[in-house]
Amino acid sequence: MQQPNLYKSAREAYLLCSCRILLGISFVDDTKRTALPFLNRILPAQDGGLGVLFIALSQFGLAFSFNVVMSFMPFYIVKISPYGQANTIVWIGMIMGLNSFFAAATAPLWGSLTARYHPKVLFQWPFFSNGIIFLLMGFADSLPLLLVLRLIQGCLGGASTVGFFMISQLSPRDRLAGNLSLYQNAMTAGQLLGPLVGAYTAAHMGYRAPFILSVLLIGICLLLVHIYVADIPRKQADLERKASVSRGVLWGWGLSFIATINLTFLPSILPHLMAGFDLVGESALKSAGFIMMGYTATAIIGSYAISRLTPEGKLKGVIAVLCLASAFLMLLLYFAGGVVSFAAIRMVQTGVIAAVIPLVMANFASRVGGTGIGFLNSARFAGNGVGPLLATTVLAGSNLLTLYLLIAALTVGAVLVFWFTGKKQVA
Repeated sequence: MQQPNLYKSAREAYLLCSCRILLGISFVDDTKRTALPFLNRILPAQDGGLGVLFIALSQFGLAFSFNVVMSFMPFYIVKISPYGQANTIVWIGMIMGLNSFFAAATAPLWGSLTARYHPKVLFQWPFFSNGIIFLLMGFADSLPLLLVLRLIQGCLGGASTVGFFMISQLSPRDRLAGNLSLYQNAMTAGQLLGPLVGAYTAAHMGYRAPFILSVLLIGICLLLVHIYVADIPRKQADLERKASVSRGVLWGWGLSFIATINLTFLPSILPHLMAGFDLVGESALKSAGFIMMGYTATAIIGSYAISRLTPEGKLKGVIAVLCLASAFLMLLLYFAGGVVSFAAIRMVQTGVIAAVIPLVMANFASRVGGTGIGFLNSARFAGNGVGPLLATTVLAGSNLLTLYLLIAALTVGAVLVFWFTGKKQVA
């Protein structure tokens, strides 16, 4: 049934829309193309091949905006905290870390919504809501309020699932793995570049400036998505009703989870690692930064290149080779004689393992529907949370060799199970 005309002006539409979207109240029926209905009469969306590119570009903008803010968030928390040092550290941990688990929990839900609403609408909601949240954060003076806003952001973070789903529907099968890798790498690039801009902006313009910068960038991304990204026809979104999470998808989740742990475990133990190379103070910080930037860059390059070059019919074999190579290189890290050799091995290892995530997604994306894609995507969020925790826990009770052996064994075990249980799901 057609929505009654409730808006007398664009201003009224904007205000009402912002309140209802932030609260998660749907007012858009299946005929609407955007989360901002009045924009449909101003800037009608254009269909075209640029859709995938602008989905990835918009996700880069969102990831960049998040990391612009997160780079100085601990200092911002300390600035407004009324508590002592010990309690403030606890608040920092909760505000910085809990949202990842909320994102993992809600990712399948966002995927399932693609069967009820237009995916393009769902994709735009988090941009608008996060813009409002960042604006509120910039003027917040309460740690409980910051925590609530971050938890809401965590729930919205699962909406990256919708981007994966849209790309799976807009991409030809022979370019699906490469396009999914492009989307993932766009997020990674935003995570890499955001902290540099955020720290510089906060240092020279104050803490509120990065929040405002993030709001403006998110607004631009929202507008670009509206103009250049084609909507998904209803018949494609209906795939969700026929989809189920099979045993193969379950082990695909496990493999993506382990691959993410491979990528995220290291930063939490870098101080210990640098001390083992007899580096302390400023030299340790510089070396740690060199290692992190180096392997992040190779992860982006390796993921995109391998995904583009992998034929559709060879996905399972390539995934197995990549995981076995990554496990070998993980063990080789223990025998690195210095920072340069360690960095070189780590850069190759992340370049190899990073490609596993988009390849696993491509293996299932065209047949599992939104819920299945959301379930697979939740592995990234879970791995982001578990990786640092696993590394610090193992290192606290053992040594680096044990940690490397454990991650290598988990990688080999996951890929073997994936190989034997996922045969029917592989094209």
